[in-house]
Amino acid sequence: MNNKMKILVSYIFIVVFTGFITIANPAFAAKTAPDSTVLGPHPMTAAEYRFSPQIDPDVLNQMTEVWAKVFYPTDTNSGEGKYPLVMMLHGNHATCGYGANPRIDSSCEYTYFGTCPAGYVTVPNHEGYDYLAKNLASWGMVVVSINANRGITCGGGNEDDFGLNLARGKLVLKHLSLLYQWSHLGGAPDSLGTGFREIIKNVDFGSVGLLGHSRGGEGVRAAYNLYRDPGSPWPAKIPGLKVKAIFEIGAVDGQTSRVLDANGTVWNQLLPMCDGDVSDLEGRYPFERMLLNTSEVSDAQKSLYEVWGANHNFFNTEWQQSDAYDCLVGKPIFDQNNYYSIEQQKIGLASVPAFFRSRLGVADPAFNQNFNPMHLLPAVVTDITQVDRDFTPSPGATETTVFEDFDKETGTNTSGYLNLFKQVKMHHRNLESAQRVAEIAWEMASQETFFEAVWASASQGRDIHDFATLDFRVGRVADQNADETTDFSIAFEDAVGRISNEIRASDYAIVNGPGGNKNPVLKTVRIPLSAFKGVDLTKIHSVRFIFNKTQSGAIYLANIRMQRQWGVGSDRMTLLEKAQRLHRMTPRMQQPVIYVPAAMNTIRSIRVVHQSAALAGRPAVEIRLASQVPFPVMDRLPVLKIGNQKFFLSRYSDVKELKELIFTLTEEQYKSISKDSEVAVINGKIWKFGKL
Repeated sequence: MNNKMKILVSYIFIVVFTGFITIANPAFAAKTAPDSTVLGPHPMTAAEYRFSPQIDPDVLNQMTEVWAKVFYPTDTNSGEGKYPLVMMLHGNHATCGYGANPRIDSSCEYTYFGTCPAGYVTVPNHEGYDYLAKNLASWGMVVVSINANRGITCGGGNEDDFGLNLARGKLVLKHLSLLYQWSHLGGAPDSLGTGFREIIKNVDFGSVGLLGHSRGGEGVRAAYNLYRDPGSPWPAKIPGLKVKAIFEIGAVDGQTSRVLDANGTVWNQLLPMCDGDVSDLEGRYPFERMLLNTSEVSDAQKSLYEVWGANHNFFNTEWQQSDAYDCLVGKPIFDQNNYYSIEQQKIGLASVPAFFRSRLGVADPAFNQNFNPMHLLPAVVTDITQVDRDFTPSPGATETTVFEDFDKETGTNTSGYLNLFKQVKMHHRNLESAQRVAEIAWEMASQETFFEAVWASASQGRDIHDFATLDFRVGRVADQNADETTDFSIAFEDAVGRISNEIRASDYAIVNGPGGNKNPVLKTVRIPLSAFKGVDLTKIHSVRFIFNKTQSGAIYLANIRMQRQWGVGSDRMTLLEKAQRLHRMTPRMQQPVIYVPAAMNTIRSIRVVHQSAALAGRPAVEIRLASQVPFPVMDRLPVLKIGNQKFFLSRYSDVKELKELIFTLTEEQYKSISKDSEVAVINGKIWKFGKL
């Protein structure tokens, strides 16, 4: 046996350890992304500014507060020029809590009154990201973590802003306008220290990053859009502001009257795959919408970072009760009986600083490899859990050509030509979101079991030779895959009928899940075009997915694209022998739904309000519901279900114990419901109330 063969054989192994399998992958073209968890060279400090609450029409027509914690380097003569700025915003949570380790956060009195009950403390929601802020400041960034407790967190919304996420966006811009004022005119509060007055003079408002958790995610996305709106007042208050990167964690989507995307900038969403709060993982919806934006600029990368085993709360160290009872996607990296997760904090440190360091200030593009599935993740991540990645360098028409988006009837390609499929069951469909996919199932692996996307007429082809990669998105259909992983082959066919060599999907990705979510999550597979041999890349007729490896299975296939870019921090890949790690799918029973029986719940009243503040002074019907079991403060909206109809506009009427909710309906909505319908509130658990 020659040396080359010995090396190859040495990679053909499977090692089982602590829930992982290491899989030999001799064709995987990848470098390992750098580790961003280590602290940088800059000494740093932290301080707060906090002003008296007031009604600020720039933010909300009720009492709010300007309060934030600032982290900044103290070596003002670092020689690195201006300092990038990162703004952080927490999500929706109770604002008063009692006890310690864990602190039980169970009251919202601070939201409305600015004080907490005896024995309670104000929840420092904004301090939950100190571990991230310290890291970023040590690399020469100024970080401002906003406290949105007063008037917003746990507050009742209105018909344009159910979750008060537009208000959150305005609060971010308010802080930015003050920082800009201190930078150019002086007047920074004494509480920030004399050193800060020198630092703020050199903050670069043309190099800004935004981080938002949960409702804070949609909040920072709102800030970005509110600044860019035609006629917006904010550019005059913050001239030259350029948001270069937005990072969201477990964000909500659709809690305002606006569709909020991040067009024109770099954006990433971290999805905690065992999220017990935003359990539909709706933070990926902006990614799916933005994939269809053919007018996007060339450098506006979009990505998802899908963390197996992570819950919603423990990315904020001040949220000390787990939101998830169990974990259907991989092994939990949190203990539901504990009040924090070191593992989730490591994942945060391995992703958030990497993202901002790749884009802000004197950027290091190599850190962007952490979000590009062409690269292996660093060991600090893979030793903990599996992270899947969805990715596009840009969906813009100058960078991307659509091969197939499955946006037409089954059998018809996006380009209008007829696709081919054999020995598979297939149909185009929407997932629970608006995402279009092909659902493909097969029962026998063979060369004649395939789906072929055709984008040219017979004996014709299209030129792809100057593209970098073939990209597609894939996920497994729940409960229809017996094997631990799914594998298949991909090949091109050119205009004269030549078929390229077959590329195995497993050489570029592990296709093993999640498959257990109510709302399926996909991942991106990227294959260099240089891997395909034996065809004329100037005349490609079709791409074939051949189900010849895994004996049977079912997958979702979506967004087959040709991409011109390798991605920032990447270059033309060489074929390297690398091992990648697979996180086992732990078989688990679906958690039963927890019901609060009707005997514990009461419909207190149904009344007409002639001038409802929530409906801009229009008449409304308010349904007041009470329970012996508190309605927890969550980031997703509480849902009132009456029959088959759902209503989302609510507020707490009991802000101390959280045992009463008022839902606001328009008169038209109330007239449309059947008075014999069953009533329930869905908010993690399901509260039953009997008939209306």
